[in-house]
Amino acid sequence: MNTMVMIEIGNGTFDEWKKGFDALEEQRLQFSREAKVGKVDDHTAIVVVDVFDPAGMMAMFNSDAAKKMAEEMGVVRTPYKLQAMG
Repeated sequence: MNTMVMIEIGNGTFDEWKKGFDALEEQRLQFSREAKVGKVDDHTAIVVVDVFDPAGMMAMFNSDAAKKMAEEMGVVRTPYKLQAMG
C-alpha cells in the first residue's frame, strides 16, 4: 500500500459515496490494486490503496464520472503518499 486518500463528503453520506466508489471499480483496476475503504463517520472515508500508475489515478479523479459524483456529493479528495517507517 502506497497511497491514502482522505474523502470528505459534504453533501451525502458514506454509504451513498461508497456505492459510487464501487461502481468505478473497473476504472480503478487500471491504475491500482488492493483498495481498502474505511468509514470514519457518515461524511468521511479513508481509502488505502496500492497505486501503480499515479497519472492514471489523477486522470480518473478528473474523469467526467468522478467529477460528476464529486460535484453532486460535495466530495473533496486529499491524496497522501505513504512510505514505510524506520
